[in-house]
Amino acid sequence: MIGGDIPTANLKPRQLLTLFLSFAITAIFLALALYSVDFAELAGAIASADYRLVMVAALFTFTGYVLRTARWQHFLAPSKRISIARLFPVLVVGFALNNLLPGRPGEFARPYALKRREGLRKTLGFATVIVERVMDGIALIAFLLLALAAFAPLRIDLPAVAETIAAAAAVIFGVALAGLMFLLLREELALAIFQRVTQRLPAGIAARLEKMLGAFTIGLHALKSPGAVAAIGGLSLAVWACESASYFMILTAFGQFDSLPSRVVAAAFMMVLINLGIMIPAAPGGLGPYEAAAVFALSAFNVNETSAASVALAAHAVQYLLITTLGLVFISREGISIAVTSDLATNGGESTVNSEPSEY
Repeated sequence: MIGGDIPTANLKPRQLLTLFLSFAITAIFLALALYSVDFAELAGAIASADYRLVMVAALFTFTGYVLRTARWQHFLAPSKRISIARLFPVLVVGFALNNLLPGRPGEFARPYALKRREGLRKTLGFATVIVERVMDGIALIAFLLLALAAFAPLRIDLPAVAETIAAAAAVIFGVALAGLMFLLLREELALAIFQRVTQRLPAGIAARLEKMLGAFTIGLHALKSPGAVAAIGGLSLAVWACESASYFMILTAFGQFDSLPSRVVAAAFMMVLINLGIMIPAAPGGLGPYEAAAVFALSAFNVNETSAASVALAAHAVQYLLITTLGLVFISREGISIAVTSDLATNGGESTVNSEPSEY
């Protein structure tokens, strides 16, 4: 059974304000993406698209999530070897909940599910999710740099702000990578420094933070093996190659770009900017920032706003409908409480909602 309603009635004023602001951000970005769109032309573009190619795009998206599961399996391997068949529903449910609820509860639901289903600590599961996000950022930056390098021979006039975005993202994920490497290579020193910092805090809070960091470092242990690092790096690139291929098929389905190289580069650039854009807190599913980032990316290739919006809406629909539908199937099958998962996001991974035990 899917237990309970979403506990919005119990939200505090600050949380309600955050929810309001997220939907306001969505409205602003949707306005930016659609204000110049000819909606009659948009409807025509959507109606005339080749939906056989859209289905191929969905297949690439699905394959990407299977590869994400295989990568997550490598992150968890030092603690427990879990089959892809058991991990895939957990991962998909996490992403589906991010599509359905505000506050990205899927990031907390995945560790919560691992604890109930596999007996792994929530802090360990959450650590692997964070490391996964950093690896995604590094792979995205790699794709972005490749895309930027490809602009020169194609003689495409790339907006200066795109280079600024690339530089800022490189700095953010570079710092995150440096921190992870320090924890990985000098674990004892990092823990000692952290303990010196936390000793100024109340004992209960300090103990909790130290426990969380200890679990987090265990989440990095998968990176101690050169073979595992190679596998995780290769899977990260494969994940984003599949997503880029999905965007390529959508562009093809909507008849964008006669030049094959331009379409390849545009797909990669669109993918990178969309995934950087949806880091902005907004309504569930990244609605708004997703469309605005896609339209902005395609504007660098002189695609008009209406054509760009049709591609953006179709690409978002493919990803949203596929993962959300699969997620709802798994939620129904496994008996996950939506009330609990929403509460997890609200309370930083700790649920205050009573729910019946399930396999999770």
